[in-house]
Amino acid sequence: MKKTEDDRQFSADFAAALQPHIDRELAAGKSFAQIAGGLGVTDWGLKKQLGGGTPSIRTVALAFARYRVSVPYARIDLGKALSVARRKKRTVSETQLLLPFQITAPMQIRDISLKRDPKGVRQYRIQLSMRIVS
Repeated sequence: MKKTEDDRQFSADFAAALQPHIDRELAAGKSFAQIAGGLGVTDWGLKKQLGGGTPSIRTVALAFARYRVSVPYARIDLGKALSVARRKKRTVSETQLLLPFQITAPMQIRDISLKRDPKGVRQYRIQLSMRIVS
């Protein structure tokens, strides 16, 4: 598969954003192989990516998780697009629906069952069954 100009730009931007974190880890005494292992690649693979090679999705995800490195691809900011913090949590609330009718049944009823039958999106049919003792 051929690299597009967007691919090349992303690779260069990713390498530039990751390099300061790699330098900091090296200064802290970690080996290049240890740093690369934390990003899911070999030391040779990390050197290749820092030189402009295209990182794998796994490496991009691990770099985001470990160092918060987020580089836009073709002006699409994936960090913002995939951010869990931005999404609003839905709250589930139960409400009672009051139906404006009344069912009257004879005294000889033995069993009553009520069944909710889905008919579509937010549409239901309510089925009432009664067993009458004769």
